[in-house]
Formats: sequence, structure tokens, C-alpha cells
Amino acid sequence: MPGPSATTSTKPHNRNPTGRNQYKDCPPKNDNQVTELLYDYQRREIFDKKKISQLLYDEHGIKLSESSVARRRRALGLYASGVTTRQLPETVKRQLVLTQMSKDPEKKLGPRMVKQLIARDTGIHLTRDYIRAEMMRQDPEGFASRDTSVKRMNMLEINDGESRIHSMTVLPTC
Repeated sequence: MPGPSATTSTKPHNRNPTGRNQYKDCPPKNDNQVTELLYDYQRREIFDKKKISQLLYDEHGIKLSESSVARRRRALGLYASGVTTRQLPETVKRQLVLTQMSKDPEKKLGPRMVKQLIARDTGIHLTRDYIRAEMMRQDPEGFASRDTSVKRMNMLEINDGESRIHSMTVLPTC
């Protein structure tokens, strides 16, 4: 004698087959536009989920909560520089820095600019501390001879007519 369990289907019942719920304004997970925008924000070094959520709404009219932004970035493997630096193999990180250093034969670029160029060219973000240490390890003379953007202080010697010479530091005026 067949019971009620014999007549029911063995498939689980999906009460929401289209995936629509109370978040009707939120784009679906596989939305290519949101994916491209998240990659763009990553390349522009915008990592804050609150700021990304606001930019998506202000610039594109896409309503995506902060937690959804974080979840989608994690699913795409988009992380800030600290996580990326820890996860990448040493050879890959070193090669990224060396490639940028080879593009600068005059050795004028510092760690901050090298970091920005790596991010712009590859979309990979390394910490400035790692880049600085690697630059010093690979080319210590070039790193030391680099003209920094900070104005160097000049020494001014004053002869006051006596046998003493006074020296003082003159800071540049802007």
C-alpha cells in the first residue's frame, strides 16, 4: 500500500528558482559589469568596501552593500597589498619589482612610484615596504644615489669677521 512518501518527488523544492529576493536592486553574482568595475577599482588602488559601494552607486547607479562588495572581491581574488604580498611566491614578487626597475635606467623611481607602476601594469598590489627592501637588495648603490623628492638641506657657513665660522642649516622655501 503506497503511502504519502511514495507519491512525493525526491527532488528538493526550490521556492525561488529565479534567485529574486528582497534585494531586487542588487545585481546578480555573475554580472560582468560589476566584475569589471571591481577590477577597475582594484587597479586604481581603491580597496575600501564602503568607498567602493558608494562609488558603484554614485557613478553607475548600482546598489551593492558593503558586505556584498567584500564577498564579491573575495570571490574574484581581489585583495589589498598586504594579503597579496603574503600570498604571492617570492619569485613572482621579485620579478615584478625587477621588471619595473629595468624600465628605469636612470634609477630615479622610488618605492612608491614602482608600487603604482606595478599596480597599473599588472593589477597586482605589493606593499611599499617589500618593494623598498627588494630595491635595496637588488641595487643598493642605485637606491642610495636616487635623488629623492624631499629637498636636501644646504649648509650655510657665515664668517663673522672673527676667526670663528658659524654653520647653520637653511631649509628650502616653497
